[in-house]
Amino acid sequence: MTELDTDRKEVSISEFFDKNKQMLGFDSPQKALFMTVKEAVDNSLDACVDSGILPEITVKIEELGKEKYRVEVTDNGPGIKRTEVANSFGKMLYGSRFFKERQTRGQQGLGISAAILYAQKTTGFPTEIITKVEGDMTAFHFVLDIDIKKNSPHKISEVPEIWDVKSGLKIILVLKGKYVGGKQSVEEYIRESAIANPHSTFHLILPDKRVDIERSIEEAPPIPIAVKPHPHGVELGELISILREFENQSIEEVLEDKFSRVTKQTARAIVERCKLGGRKISKLTRDDFEELLKAIRETEFMEPKKDCLSPIGGEALFKSAINSFKDYHPAYFSQAVVRGPFVFSGHPFLVEAIAIYGGDLPKEETIRVLRFANRVPLLYQSGSCAITRAVSSISWSQYGISQPVKDQLPIGPLVIAVHVASTKVPFTSEAKEAIAPVPEIMDALDILLKGVARQIKTMRKKEAHKSQVAEKFSLIEQILPEIAAKSSKILKVEPPDITPIISKVMGVVAFREVEGELFAENYTEKTHSFKVVLKGEGTFTETVKNLKPFQKVKLKFPKEVVSSSEIYADLPEPVLLGAYTLPKVFSDE
Repeated sequence: MTELDTDRKEVSISEFFDKNKQMLGFDSPQKALFMTVKEAVDNSLDACVDSGILPEITVKIEELGKEKYRVEVTDNGPGIKRTEVANSFGKMLYGSRFFKERQTRGQQGLGISAAILYAQKTTGFPTEIITKVEGDMTAFHFVLDIDIKKNSPHKISEVPEIWDVKSGLKIILVLKGKYVGGKQSVEEYIRESAIANPHSTFHLILPDKRVDIERSIEEAPPIPIAVKPHPHGVELGELISILREFENQSIEEVLEDKFSRVTKQTARAIVERCKLGGRKISKLTRDDFEELLKAIRETEFMEPKKDCLSPIGGEALFKSAINSFKDYHPAYFSQAVVRGPFVFSGHPFLVEAIAIYGGDLPKEETIRVLRFANRVPLLYQSGSCAITRAVSSISWSQYGISQPVKDQLPIGPLVIAVHVASTKVPFTSEAKEAIAPVPEIMDALDILLKGVARQIKTMRKKEAHKSQVAEKFSLIEQILPEIAAKSSKILKVEPPDITPIISKVMGVVAFREVEGELFAENYTEKTHSFKVVLKGEGTFTETVKNLKPFQKVKLKFPKEVVSSSEIYADLPEPVLLGAYTLPKVFSDE
């Protein structure tokens, strides 16, 4: 006979995640180091956004021994009041974002507390937090860990400290980890964070290198405004909880006060439809709540407000992509495409994307897909992510990109960055590493990516046209002068100036290198002003103003620079002899 197990007790949330740390992404030393940096940086970025501060974040990783690392993350954010520090870092599921319907990186209050829990579990070291709030004379230095059994902070010490900053926060953890470079590394996370957060500056000090990334724009994004839940997003249990919390009010009043897009007239119509007028909330049965929910779902409401979202924005995404990929000398940057807002389960969301093509990007490898959710890079579980699936489902061959296997990622020198912004991103797990393939999100991504693909197709046509023009130009330059010379000899006259004829035939601006000197020649019927950039060991720039038709100008570049650099120009039409059309940003004065 089996003896019943009567040794039961309540488990705290800290104890649960301590036993199941893989659920939060801390399932290996390599990933634990990455997750620790990610959670700390995400907290810093959110704090700065909420205060309208342009973030400057420093991440320092120091190796202390075999699989033992010291992680220090410093920001210039608003800091945390000393009375809130202990609970903010030492208590899981503690925070304010969970209760607000607006776009944020974190919501549950698990991330940084999970990192602290992992650090004390693997090395026994407590966490240090230094915080300074604007207006305070001193900063305060805390040392704390988490009481796992009680899910509460254990404050070891709290002392004032001089920190010569206006405001900010620094967190220091010692943990078991493994430092790697390349894919799915801390460096990749920071570099991709710079793309999704172009208003931010990052300093990354690693065991083997230092990386500094300056912000691409000087304007902080708008602070997303919290909105009430949309009625089409409420589930039965949630509806019951909300109504029972306000039993002293009428059903109409609760619907109007606690949900967005519900007017007094709409609330009255919903109650009348399910025949609950005059009923007290305390007397409602489960069947009554089901009828109420059915009436809500059959009612049409305006779409959720979008000021609760904080998208990257088309222009900002364009500039950050150029800043991040300029060393690859891409032939083409698409314009950023933005679609939405759309709605799934009552939650507003929008999608945005940009493509980077050609140059030194790998030509024989699978294209690179950069995935972002609420401005956070997603580096793991790409195969199960809605973004990867949406990219794979496009028939890329019809847009000129090789796709050997249907419903798989294509091959070619292409990077596609895709961002999903929502008040509630439907992740596949608590670790927030992949977006679930919700039908509404998949449909929106399909529309978005086809818009990007059409730009790529147009660009490839222009690229092919440029090659044809260059070949034609070379032939005409060789043939026409010979025809003119032989015709003049037969007619016994001086050879005519055939430059205008070549101009009419070709209609381009050409760059020529003659004995180490670079010339620009205008073979069009228009006057052009443009900027020429030589990129090699350094970057050299010269502006040409008012180059008239049929004129030639010598560019004042040193000979050694001309022979060892690539030529770029900001002309809108094909540019010949190894020169490429520059992205618009290079022509900004």
